[in-house]
Amino acid sequence: MLMAPAVAIAALTLTQVTPPSLGIIFSGASARHFILNTNDTVTGADAGDYISGAVAGQFTIDDTSSPVSVNILVDNIGTIGGISVNQALCSYNGGAQQSCDGAGMSVTSVSSATLRVGLDITTSAAHGGGDTATVNMDVSLTYL
Repeated sequence: MLMAPAVAIAALTLTQVTPPSLGIIFSGASARHFILNTNDTVTGADAGDYISGAVAGQFTIDDTSSPVSVNILVDNIGTIGGISVNQALCSYNGGAQQSCDGAGMSVTSVSSATLRVGLDITTSAAHGGGDTATVNMDVSLTYL
């Protein structure tokens, strides 16, 4: 009888709790700048024109092989509703907010963590107030 050694297979699991939402967006002309931070606050040069309801995206990450280095990447960002995304912002497990598009961000994983995703945006159309916009994106995790 042949016996095969037990092999542990590492797994990264990403579960969306809530997507990023810009809520009811700003009043004013185009080219207004807003940052939806990973802590749900709205800042930026034109934050005074923001209305209400924005929340950062929240994801749960489980890693059976922690601690290891992983890369978090937000890409394929698309928008509907008169906004342009300048960059995606991530906070891994309560850490500092940093850019996570382009090359992504590298972190040392823990067995279970929270990922928050915010957005740095500029309006590309005039908004009369009470408008909404949609952002679609891919969030991926890879071992380094």
